[in-house]
Amino acid sequence: MRPERIAEIERVSLSRILILDGHSAAALAITRSAGRGGHWVAVGANAGLLSAAKLSKYARAGLDYPVSTVEPERFADCILQFTRANSIDLVLPLTDWTLTPLSRYGDRFAGVCKLALPSESALRAASDKWQTIQLAQSVDISVPETVLVDSAASVSGLPFNKFPVVVKDRFSVRWNDEKTVFGSTSYANSQPDLERQLQTRLQVAGDVLVQKFVGGTGIGFAAFVAGQKIFLPFAWQRIREVDPRGSASSCRRSIPLDDDLLEHSSRLLLATGFEGIAMVEYKRTCDGRLILMEINGRPWGSIALPIASGLDFPQYWIDWLLTGTLPPLSLEYKTGITCRRIVGEMSHLMNLRAGKPAGWPRDYPKFWPSVARMAVPWYPGVRYDEMWLSDPRPGWAEIKNWFRVRRKKTV
Repeated sequence: MRPERIAEIERVSLSRILILDGHSAAALAITRSAGRGGHWVAVGANAGLLSAAKLSKYARAGLDYPVSTVEPERFADCILQFTRANSIDLVLPLTDWTLTPLSRYGDRFAGVCKLALPSESALRAASDKWQTIQLAQSVDISVPETVLVDSAASVSGLPFNKFPVVVKDRFSVRWNDEKTVFGSTSYANSQPDLERQLQTRLQVAGDVLVQKFVGGTGIGFAAFVAGQKIFLPFAWQRIREVDPRGSASSCRRSIPLDDDLLEHSSRLLLATGFEGIAMVEYKRTCDGRLILMEINGRPWGSIALPIASGLDFPQYWIDWLLTGTLPPLSLEYKTGITCRRIVGEMSHLMNLRAGKPAGWPRDYPKFWPSVARMAVPWYPGVRYDEMWLSDPRPGWAEIKNWFRVRRKKTV
């Protein structure tokens, strides 16, 4: 190995990294990846939130910062103070909760450390769901029929006559006159139900998307993007979702990459101008069409799956951010690897136990057959997102917190 490459590896391995959004599933996966890669890792999270990533054996330090969605400037100043005090080389914000505030106050970090921030245009393309829809249409990617509703006057004239329809906020989090508005997704099962939900969300958020419900199999695509090139393409299929009507996955499996998925996703990601690691989510309909659901221009909740399958996206991302080193164009990964998130699986069963939601006109999984399928804890290829025998504390903490939260709800 060349001496300069050895020096570069040694410099990267000594880097000090602060990972934000420690409550998220992505934070735990990235903490473990960065720690195993030899980095000194600190984990930060909103004060008062359980941060499983802080409990990992790979986390050397923890930070409780002011709630980023309530006091964004105080949050940014707290991060800045921590980076100076701990000689941090790189800060990794993982969700819109922290990406937006750090983008706003990012100039304060000049000369102090690197921030893993996409360009402003790429950040908006990925975080603004309406802009995502428009961008996808411009590059001939199929999307659900979607209407942006921004006034009560337009509610009664919507072109939807088949239910359920999806009611979702334009952003996962936004600031209206410095007031934080968290996004939501719900399902309307009738015209009166739709009108009622829209009236409520319009008062809170100002505008809202109404989308035709698309059935089918959830398909994901992930890649590293840089210099208008796609590196390390990876594909997976959703097995179960926390909410069977549609939500984050609780179980998913790596699958072979097909040309159609690669071509669609490459075209879309390159159109955003985004660089870094990203994922695209689709529904594959019964006739084989790919319908776009969303883009995540940042680490995503199920990133543990490609890592377990042989593509350590966080390591390549960190190396690129620190040194500009690009990964290989492609690597063979293991297919048939199944990743489960225990607390997600338990929430899935709770939703099934409650029965089919009132008015839901579509098929809904049965409780006991699902229990039978999920009761087998291990078979070849199974991995767990949070529960590792070599790093058990985060997993046990999440399970304990899951029961604590539900016990409080029943009191």
